[in-house]
Amino acid sequence: MTNKRKQRHLRKEFQVILPALLIVLGFFLIKTFSFTEPPVYTKQTPTADQVDKTAKVLMRKEPIVSSATMFIAGDALVQIECIDQARTGEDTYDWSYLMDGSTAPASQYDLAFYNQETILGGDHLGITVYPHFNCPQSFGDYMASRGFNLVSTANNHSLDKGEEGIENSIEFWKKYPDIVTAGTNESQQQREEIAVHEVNGITYAFTAWTYSMNGYETTPGHEYMVNCYRGHEDELMNWVRNAKQKADVVIVSMHWGDEYTPDPNDEQLHLAQQLSDAGADIIIGNHAHNIQPIQWINGRTLCYYALGNLVNSQNVVDDTTWEEVNTGMASTLTIEKTIQPDDSVDIVIKDVKAELLFTSYEGEFQDIHSVYFQDVSSDLFKDKDTFYQKMIDEVVHRYDSSIQIGF
Repeated sequence: MTNKRKQRHLRKEFQVILPALLIVLGFFLIKTFSFTEPPVYTKQTPTADQVDKTAKVLMRKEPIVSSATMFIAGDALVQIECIDQARTGEDTYDWSYLMDGSTAPASQYDLAFYNQETILGGDHLGITVYPHFNCPQSFGDYMASRGFNLVSTANNHSLDKGEEGIENSIEFWKKYPDIVTAGTNESQQQREEIAVHEVNGITYAFTAWTYSMNGYETTPGHEYMVNCYRGHEDELMNWVRNAKQKADVVIVSMHWGDEYTPDPNDEQLHLAQQLSDAGADIIIGNHAHNIQPIQWINGRTLCYYALGNLVNSQNVVDDTTWEEVNTGMASTLTIEKTIQPDDSVDIVIKDVKAELLFTSYEGEFQDIHSVYFQDVSSDLFKDKDTFYQKMIDEVVHRYDSSIQIGF
């Protein structure tokens, strides 16, 4: 066979084999790639918390900001001259002239605090004065009508009418369910309880403590009746720590310090630092019958060492002057709560302002009325402007000159 014939023969065989090879190859490729089982993926179901958090973030891209305002006043030291002036009958009283000048702003605020220095122990026990006070309960009615809804009942006069006086005081305040009191208790359980309250979406816990009860003590087993911090400092600090875990804001009223001095003592300074470290946001101090400085502690805790008297007819004693003992202080502030999109919470105390007030009177405690300094008669207090500025510069601003003056 010639070479040309062989070549033609091979071409014919190749033409027959090539299609067969292509068919086989195609079948193999189809088998391999078209019928391979698809990969299996495991689906993880998110938890309810993850779903809730994701939904909140998707729905809320901006922070939620809420705020509450607060008015703070000092000791209601209702002495016999104040009681006699307010008396309108055998068992009736009108407190408006005595108090309206200083209490007027309170109703404009979400929270309003004062310390009931003279216990509301029940009129039937007798209205009595120093050294064992018992104030007409109508004074509490008046303060409630003016918008006060945070009341401290822990001070050195808490036991002036014994345990019955405390029981009567607690029962009196029960008729005002919107008023939160602290400092005296009906049981050990109540003393230990951390009650969380709410205003404008902001939660707060409130407690009040005193250094002593003028040497008086409760009967054995009834130590819970008055919150006395001396000897119970750890209990106080633990309460504050636990409260901070439950509430946005912790407010602590402290009856402490030395009377008739503008200077916080070492115990006040030490306890204030401890309270701040434990989580207190606002510390409201009193007892001095003089005003004392305002201070920021740890950059976050606002401490009033003493606000002085809201009203009084106090005689001048020791090294104080009649101007100092009749000068009180009121303060306002704003609590701001911000909930970020990731649910983290920021609490800020801001817009802190202070103003001085004065218990004005003529002669031997006639025409007594508590007013702000701008309303004090220049005829009765000729150097009031000079004294006012001295109190601001040397007392209120001693630790922090950033505190705004005037409401």
